[in-house]
Amino acid sequence: MCDLYIKLMLYLPSESAMLKMKRVVFSGVDGSGKTTISKLLAFCIFRHNSTCVHWLRGSHLLASILASFVSHFKIFRGNCNPYYRICIPKKLRGLWVHVEFWSLLPHILVRALFKRVCHFLICDRGFLDFIVWVVVTLDYPGFLRGLYGGFLLRLAARERPVYLYADPDVLAKRADVPREFVVKELAVYNVLAKYVSSCSIDTSTRSPWETLRDVLRCLEAQR
Repeated sequence: MCDLYIKLMLYLPSESAMLKMKRVVFSGVDGSGKTTISKLLAFCIFRHNSTCVHWLRGSHLLASILASFVSHFKIFRGNCNPYYRICIPKKLRGLWVHVEFWSLLPHILVRALFKRVCHFLICDRGFLDFIVWVVVTLDYPGFLRGLYGGFLLRLAARERPVYLYADPDVLAKRADVPREFVVKELAVYNVLAKYVSSCSIDTSTRSPWETLRDVLRCLEAQR
């Protein structure tokens, strides 16, 4: 492991380059390796005085509370959102989009704060992931054409996330959600990532350290 670590350090951008980049965002389907790679990257750049890792999940704050509440009602039960086992009726999708979006804002503010106080910020999920989450859990492709969708797509393009993906069968084994949900996520990610990601890395057959090596190469190319 030590030898591999030394080799990986050869791909690590210089400190001045890292400070200039300021952050990296990892996006991808459940089970693609975002959290693992975020932790490994944080380990590799521990020499900085302050390296922060910020993690996002689907359905934040108020949305999470409401999802837990409505899951007790039969009309909302389903597998559209496998974490809460709910399906939002079509007539309520517009309202739920508002709930999801405004629940995300505090996390946006937290990341803005981290960017000011941390030398380097590692983001486990970003705007691309939030967009995919809304589209898939609400079965609502029209979200992309709406005001919130267009705004978030522009923000996702500015983030230029590193997109991690894998074969559906591999993802289904790694993730704690049904394969059907993973396949839906992957289909949306694959389309949107072409327009907003800085690079795409297939983690199907790569070890976490090999994936990190490719991530470092990607970051080096952005210098």
